[in-house]
Amino acid sequence: MAQQEIAPQQSAPQQGAGRAEVYRTVQESEAFQQIRRGYRGFVFPATAGFLGWYLLYLVAQTAAPGLMRHQVAGPLNVAWVFGLLQFSSTFVLTWLYARNARAGRDAAALELRWDTQDQLR
Repeated sequence: MAQQEIAPQQSAPQQGAGRAEVYRTVQESEAFQQIRRGYRGFVFPATAGFLGWYLLYLVAQTAAPGLMRHQVAGPLNVAWVFGLLQFSSTFVLTWLYARNARAGRDAAALELRWDTQDQLR
């Protein structure tokens, strides 16, 4: 009976250490940092703006109920208009995020992902 040669394989801890090093290298790379800067450059200001807008609505509702009850058109008052604008601003912000990601980060992140996968093989 012929004995098959078994290729030496790395043990699991050695493989894990190699993978961790690849991911550390990717995390420290300029391409990854640029993707993160692009993400943070959009998300942090957008989140702050949206939370500010929402808190303005809450403060106006609490501090100026007379203003919020003011009729704008027919049965619509200022509170209803602000509430509807909250929903529309959510949709606009989602659209802007998707557009920003598609235009700036998705292609770079996909390229970095493929490079990382090649390094892990």
